[in-house]
Amino acid sequence: MPGKATRIAGSQTDITERKLAEQRLLHDAFHDALTGLRNRSLFIDRLGRTLRRARHSEGPAFAVLFLDLDRFKGVNDSLGHMVGDQLLVAFARRLEDCLRPQDTVARLGGDEFAILLDDIDDVTDAARIAERIHGELSQPFLLGGQEVFATASIGIAAGAAHYERPDDLLRDADMAMYRAKSLGKARHELFDPDLHH
Repeated sequence: MPGKATRIAGSQTDITERKLAEQRLLHDAFHDALTGLRNRSLFIDRLGRTLRRARHSEGPAFAVLFLDLDRFKGVNDSLGHMVGDQLLVAFARRLEDCLRPQDTVARLGGDEFAILLDDIDDVTDAARIAERIHGELSQPFLLGGQEVFATASIGIAAGAAHYERPDDLLRDADMAMYRAKSLGKARHELFDPDLHH
């Protein structure tokens, strides 16, 4: 009624800190602590979604690049783990600079990284990205006041509807990367089914 006082009872709690803590936990669960890149779990999830989409439609082409820094153990052994960690972080930033916003880059562990190139015309687009990465690595990293040169071996596996699991596609890109390493490092190779033999 107009003019009559009404009493409302309630309580108020600021949950901002709790929500921020939840967001940090969720981020940490799916991102690499050192580089801030996505981790293996999130990469496999994204790759799985892309595979499902490819099986159910004639969607755009995609590819996975598996990267391994060449002679990374030598950097750790000669310059120390702190410089090695700085190299991994700097390498992650250079990878991001080579990619489009819709691409997914992840650190899988150690000095291994993976890239999901989504919505490409064909596998030659993936080879061009690999060339761009090699070009970026031709410039030295300035770490702890020293110039450090690094190269990477890259394996490329083109996405195809016959893949059932994301791990299979990642495995094939990994096999192509080892082929690139065996042929002299600092190069990229496309997966060939003959590598299974």
